[in-house]
Amino acid sequence: MSTEGTPRAPRQPLAAPAGGPAVAEPPAATVQPHPLPEQPRQRHCPRCGAAMTDAQEWCLNCGAAVGTRIVPAPGWRVPIIVTALLAIVGVLAIAIAIIELADDTGEVTANGTAQVTPTPTPAATVTPAPTIPEASGQSSPEPAPSAVPSTTPEPSPSSTPNAGTGAIGTWPAGESGWTVVLASKSSESAARASAQNFQADGIPDVGLLNSDNFASLNPGFWVVFSGQYGSQAQASAALDGVDAKDAYIRRIDPN
Repeated sequence: MSTEGTPRAPRQPLAAPAGGPAVAEPPAATVQPHPLPEQPRQRHCPRCGAAMTDAQEWCLNCGAAVGTRIVPAPGWRVPIIVTALLAIVGVLAIAIAIIELADDTGEVTANGTAQVTPTPTPAATVTPAPTIPEASGQSSPEPAPSAVPSTTPEPSPSSTPNAGTGAIGTWPAGESGWTVVLASKSSESAARASAQNFQADGIPDVGLLNSDNFASLNPGFWVVFSGQYGSQAQASAALDGVDAKDAYIRRIDPN
């Protein structure tokens, strides 16, 4: 049986040995009681009431934070709105710049020089050559005049048949050039009579030639002509002064 914490009764003094002095009893020792250990303070979850220890920060029953403070996440709404506004402003600025650049045509630049938009030059229109009417009495059209050979010497306008002297001229042998055709006849006599009539009407340099001797004319006709010219332009100018209904210009090339 434990006697801890219970005061002991004082011992009786020991009897002295016979014939000797008495022996004193030593004082009894005082025993102090030991304090009981402090019991740990019991914690409970504020949400579900489950028991917790001091070392617990989270409730193992419901997961509530007991000793930990949860900091809320920073808000992203304001930065997102600001970023979206900046993007919209940037897109509008780019669109305005593109429109301004597109409208700069013809505006005055910073140094004072006007920007002129070049106007495309229209393509040249080729005017077809006028169809030359055939002389009366021809059964088939004569071929179109060929290009003027650059190597063929052109006669000067002065080398024309006799002008208004009453004689009917002829085409110079072996020479090419342009003339005004007055008429084409199937016989020499009819052509000569027509030539005399044209000469009587005041048409100068009237002549007569056989189309069989010229490559540029249809064969089988006698042609009444007026003048001999070195270019088509000269022959056209002479045609303007000829008073003949069926007159036209023609290139004459010998065979």
